[in-house]
Amino acid sequence: MKRRDFLKGAFGAIGSLFCGELFAAPPGWKHEGTSNLVFGVISDTHLRTSVRGSGHGAHWPDKYLVAALNYFKEQNVDAVMHCGDMAHRGQIREMEFHAWAWRKVFGSVVSGPVKLFVMGNHDIDGAHYGSFVKDRYPDPAQFASHIMATDPAGSWQRIWGEKYDPVWHKEVKGYHFFGRHWGVSEADAIAALRNWKPAPGANGAQRPFFYVQHRRPSYGVRKELMRRVGAVSFFGHNHWSVTNWNILSLYKGRLPAIQCASCEPRGCGALVGDGWITKAAIAGREQVGRGRQGFVVRVYDDMLVIERREFGSGAGTSLGADWIMPFGKTPHPFSRGELIKVIGEPQFPDGAKLVVENAQTAVKLSIPLANANPDSRVYAYEVEVNSDDSNPLYKAVYASGVNLSMGNEPNGGVTSLSIPKEELPRNKTLSFTVRPLSSLGTKGKPITGEYNN
Repeated sequence: MKRRDFLKGAFGAIGSLFCGELFAAPPGWKHEGTSNLVFGVISDTHLRTSVRGSGHGAHWPDKYLVAALNYFKEQNVDAVMHCGDMAHRGQIREMEFHAWAWRKVFGSVVSGPVKLFVMGNHDIDGAHYGSFVKDRYPDPAQFASHIMATDPAGSWQRIWGEKYDPVWHKEVKGYHFFGRHWGVSEADAIAALRNWKPAPGANGAQRPFFYVQHRRPSYGVRKELMRRVGAVSFFGHNHWSVTNWNILSLYKGRLPAIQCASCEPRGCGALVGDGWITKAAIAGREQVGRGRQGFVVRVYDDMLVIERREFGSGAGTSLGADWIMPFGKTPHPFSRGELIKVIGEPQFPDGAKLVVENAQTAVKLSIPLANANPDSRVYAYEVEVNSDDSNPLYKAVYASGVNLSMGNEPNGGVTSLSIPKEELPRNKTLSFTVRPLSSLGTKGKPITGEYNN
């Protein structure tokens, strides 16, 4: 008997207690069957034009955008969501770069998966960020003719071959999506949601529906989404790495807001929530790597599975364990308390050794990759320094390559941390204890080393 069938039989009676909803699948459990819906999610691709020479061609290539689209195609996605900031400086030409990338993969802008695209602040306001576009087009009429903001509806329809709606509503395989472009009134989004009268889903249960805009939905939109069961929102803008589970947020403990990282050529390296991970200041940002990240989302009858993927260092490779959201579960599986239960503890492999070396003015630690538990990816390392007669000193460092896909960490995943000797007790034997941390601060077993300062 398959695990799915066993669990259905064992918990079938429980489902009847929740108004006919399917039981809440255990966190971390993944379906063996076929999903009802699959869609890819990217954001903040920021393709831009160049000042080089007399041309006005692509400056940042579409390499990672094309890699993401190719991966989505391989996964047979039904739709692709873009959370905004395509045209970095708000130019029509930059939006066209994205259409060219789409054609490279799908042949035509009117073929391929359903496009669930919204514009962001750079698409609409980017021409006014700095003087680049104004310097290139000093004549006001010429300037206006080259930017998306002048006629977003006309440019959008010409480039993408579909009608521009300030707030759009699309249905994909029986699931509903709403999107709000940048600069569109919040009241328009609220009205669109309020006027929607969904038909009941299978067995009389309402299916989840999805809302996307560039920035995290504001209070009014969140409040309207909360009026309906099953709302899930997606947004971008912040470029925060999705290797960090702190970016999952809930409004009033019920409305999940899924933040998507950047897939721009420069890559995303922004990190958030350090104070929740360790009390020590986390060093080593230069070691984290600049990932080009996105999601593949699979929707089943009873759960949502979010696969985190990286499109730079091995296109489409994993950034860590999938995020699992069973429907109808209380407390919500994306609440911090529930996430801490399932994230686990990263662990060093058996026999892992901490290397402690003299580096003139500092003591250098070389920390091996804590990859013995792949379901709990290491995010940072906490270091405790002790001597016989002094208070412990605490340091922390980000894991090398944590923004890159697993298996593609530079230097074999070895993380370096240098501690100035002036911060350490002199003429003492120092003991170093290093613990691997997850992005929610759970700790694995330590490794140790010594040094005579």
